[in-house]
Amino acid sequence: MEPLIFDYGDLHLRVDRGVFELFNLAGAEHTFRVPLRWLGVLVHYKKPEKPGQLFFGVVRDPNAALYGTDRLAFRFASSPAVQVPPADETLFRAYFTQVATLADRRTA
Repeated sequence: MEPLIFDYGDLHLRVDRGVFELFNLAGAEHTFRVPLRWLGVLVHYKKPEKPGQLFFGVVRDPNAALYGTDRLAFRFASSPAVQVPPADETLFRAYFTQVATLADRRTA
């Protein structure tokens, strides 16, 4: 099976052989790797028309939603984050829906 790849600006996301990898070429944290079973992704918007934060992390329970993960489900308080305009959230949702299917997990 070919890797499932998504590029967005300086952000490169890849799923290969059951492992999720994040490469943020513009940020201080360049890589983040986690088995799909433990991946959690959350988009948080403080104001509807302003960019939100897309958080990547490790979940406490592998049955938690892979995308749209509840903040309390994350194992750690800090995780890699990138800004996402509201209009582009659908691109990430589509990608992580495919990722959730590969991992046999749900999205919120």
